[in-house]
Amino acid sequence: MLIPVRYNSASKLYFAIAAFNTSGHPVNIGTEDVRIHVDGVRPLHVQDFNYLRRESKRAAEHEMAAAWVRAGLEGYLAYQTAENHPRRTEIAFRRASGEFYLSRTLIEMQLRQAIAERGRLVLQTTTIDPGSRTAGFVFADQVAVPDGVIRPMTVEVNFGGHPHQFTINLASSATDAEVPTNIPAVPAQRLQAMQSTPETWHFPDGPPPSKIDGMEIID
Repeated sequence: MLIPVRYNSASKLYFAIAAFNTSGHPVNIGTEDVRIHVDGVRPLHVQDFNYLRRESKRAAEHEMAAAWVRAGLEGYLAYQTAENHPRRTEIAFRRASGEFYLSRTLIEMQLRQAIAERGRLVLQTTTIDPGSRTAGFVFADQVAVPDGVIRPMTVEVNFGGHPHQFTINLASSATDAEVPTNIPAVPAQRLQAMQSTPETWHFPDGPPPSKIDGMEIID
């Protein structure tokens, strides 16, 4: 089952996949089993957990570089303010060191939180025992969808050696169309649905309830 959650043109495209193993043997599933194409031809890069973790670390490195600049500025301002104070240089150094320590601590905490959150949400490779189920989010590169334009996106999930295909029409809220809740997987069939951008459309009371609410999400 594919559950369209939100399409965010300013960040990422993402949706949730729920898998139920009704066979008599264990089945593996992960982001490596997901393929996405836009307009029937253009492949989208599926962002697995390792990619998202590296992305978070790169963002933290950029923030750390900015923290160095801020610390230097704070130290300079402290030095200027101290004027004729005999410990002027020491005051500036302590001010810069304190500013950088606080910034670094905050950045490291945010990085740990981001990675932990990705680990709880992203669909990672797991084995589903017979009669069991699992679910997780699939992230992909953003797609530009201008107002009044509909772009078909095909999602193919290989589950237990059997391809399951879905088609979602990406559109802005300027297009009058129904927003889906749950899309069941039917092999060899293409199902039509509509998903909208959050810039101009949103669920007024939050996303609609899904059949996997309360389900344990894979780590």
